[in-house]
Amino acid sequence: MYHDKHSAGFVLHHPPRHAKPSGHSAMMRAACAFLAAACLVLSVTVYPASAATSMSSLQNKLDKISASIKQHKTELNDAQKKEAAAKALESELKEKVSVLQSQIGVLKSQISEVQNSIGVKEQEITAKQNEIARKEQEIADQWDDFKSHMAAMQELRDGGSVAMLRSVNDLYELLTFNEVMQDISVKDTEILDNMKAAKEALVADRTQLVEERTQLQNKKSELDAQNKQMQSKQSELNNSVKEARLSAAEAQQAQKNAQAAIESDEMNYEAVKKEIQKLIAAAAASKPQLSFSGFICPLKSYTRISSEYGWRKNPVSGVNKLHAGIDFAAPAGTPIYAAASGYVQVAGWSGGGYGNYVIIYHGKMTDGNAYSTLYGHMRSVATSAGRYVNQGDLIGYVGSTGNSTGNHLHLEVWKGGSKANAVNPRGYIPIR
Repeated sequence: MYHDKHSAGFVLHHPPRHAKPSGHSAMMRAACAFLAAACLVLSVTVYPASAATSMSSLQNKLDKISASIKQHKTELNDAQKKEAAAKALESELKEKVSVLQSQIGVLKSQISEVQNSIGVKEQEITAKQNEIARKEQEIADQWDDFKSHMAAMQELRDGGSVAMLRSVNDLYELLTFNEVMQDISVKDTEILDNMKAAKEALVADRTQLVEERTQLQNKKSELDAQNKQMQSKQSELNNSVKEARLSAAEAQQAQKNAQAAIESDEMNYEAVKKEIQKLIAAAAASKPQLSFSGFICPLKSYTRISSEYGWRKNPVSGVNKLHAGIDFAAPAGTPIYAAASGYVQVAGWSGGGYGNYVIIYHGKMTDGNAYSTLYGHMRSVATSAGRYVNQGDLIGYVGSTGNSTGNHLHLEVWKGGSKANAVNPRGYIPIR
């Protein structure tokens, strides 16, 4: 069996505060509260047919403006998110630029060190070239001396040696002369070898220096290439930072545009509210009687009556309490219709356990008493406070919101305009 748990003490003139957002903007809720209060002030009065038409037209305007405000707020929210994302991206890119600049700084320091090493190596190569030049000059001088020496030796071999042999007096002098000639030959060979070795050593040193310089130049070329790539990357990042900053600026402008549109809509909303106020004032002055002949069942179909009007033990608290209405068990989403014509006094969320609910003031019935009806636990509401609804108009859909344990419509009939005078709906509503 389906049950609902309502708090006691609900009075029509003091509807419960909303404990849950109804989906309307704050402006719409204020307007609805204003319209509901106006209906209470009018009590048993009603708008003429033309006034009801004007009210419906104005209500449509309010709905359109409310939808426009909602759309612009969505645009404002999207623009705020876009700005936040753009600023986050800008911050991230700036951090990358900062890291890259540090890397470029290190790279430039390395390039400077290599460049200095190349300069030092160039000086060493120049010094070595100068040394080679001096050594080559020494070798050239030695070579000239050696050629003179060899010429003398040749002359000695060609004839001088014979003369020297003639002057030898004994074998010892002869052997000594032979040794001297051999020493001269060895010395000449040594001189040639030394000159050759010295020149080869200088050339080797210079070749090594040139190779070291080439290696340094290659290293510098690599560092220059890395530096160029980093500079290019930094340029790209800087452009991306500019784009992110531009995107943030565009988002800020979009926010301004959306905010301006919201303010314009709210001004229009206030203007329509004033028109409604004038209409209510005019209707109050005319004071025509609102009357009806009887009720219809608010559901065209339902499965059963899950809970009757009367005292019962609360299934949650266990306390005996008056169940001030009848529960019609029905599938979720079943349409709910106005049991009689009248003005919607409340349409929204209840803090007293009804969930989404609607209260309609019907005025006087043919028995001379004024009546109101309450429809509770709706899945959603399909009307709004201040509307005039005809008997059978759609006002919402069956649900299980608020203090409810299953999908059903909780219906109350108030005789005299307040919950304190709730009566058994079976005496007024046709129930099979």
